[in-house]
Amino acid sequence: MKLRITIVVLSILFLFGCVSKSRETELLSKIEKLELELDELKNGDEKLYSEMKHYYQESKYPTCKSIYIEMEKRHTNSKHFVEVKDLYTKILRKEEQEREELRKKKEQVQAEEKRKIELEKQKKLKALKKLKKSFDDVSGNTWYYNPYFTHYNNKNLTSLYIGKSDSYSWLRLKMSYQGSNWIFFERVYLSYDGNTKEVIFDKYDDKETENSGGGVWEWIDVSVSKDLLKFLRDFSQSPNAKMRLSGKYTETRNLTWNERQGIRDVIKGYDALNE
Repeated sequence: MKLRITIVVLSILFLFGCVSKSRETELLSKIEKLELELDELKNGDEKLYSEMKHYYQESKYPTCKSIYIEMEKRHTNSKHFVEVKDLYTKILRKEEQEREELRKKKEQVQAEEKRKIELEKQKKLKALKKLKKSFDDVSGNTWYYNPYFTHYNNKNLTSLYIGKSDSYSWLRLKMSYQGSNWIFFERVYLSYDGNTKEVIFDKYDDKETENSGGGVWEWIDVSVSKDLLKFLRDFSQSPNAKMRLSGKYTETRNLTWNERQGIRDVIKGYDALNE
């Protein structure tokens, strides 16, 4: 009896196990089918084609490229693949056109910059040729002066001039005062539009004085530093450019157009020599 019961129980368990195994296989099959259906909904040729058109119209080309790659993997035999490939080809052409336009634009900018540089160079060379030139065969130096006036010591003037040897060139600034009374100036200032710079000089080495026929004159002739040159570039552009000599007395005056233009031309000539 016990043996029969055991056999029946074992049979029931065996049948239950078979049913469970069959059910599991059925469920797995359904899951697989659902996954295929979901994949088709997500990556089917109709869906990918629709997305391709949508993103192409919005000019989202990186997304379009990704869709094309997916389409190429899955649906090369689809009727929509040809249309998707056509859109993909158009995208490549547009990108190539944009790159070409960008390249041409870059070349135009570079050409314009080169033209501007060349024009500026020509202006500087023209300014250099316009300067008065004097060669000292003893020192071997060449001197360049502005063409608008000769800067005599007994004149109220401010000017620049260039010295050039075989190896390098340099700038010097000359400022002079003429009047009936001495100023005994010990400080010199240049100023324009609220910007002021002191011109440093050695009163024992750089300053000279003289008098004749009831008149007196004082002047300095100093080397131009990089800092002073930078100031003079803007200073010479201003119609409000002034010079001030200050000591026991003070003399202030506005520079004339000839003085300012002379400084500009000398600086351009100096730049041309250095370039």
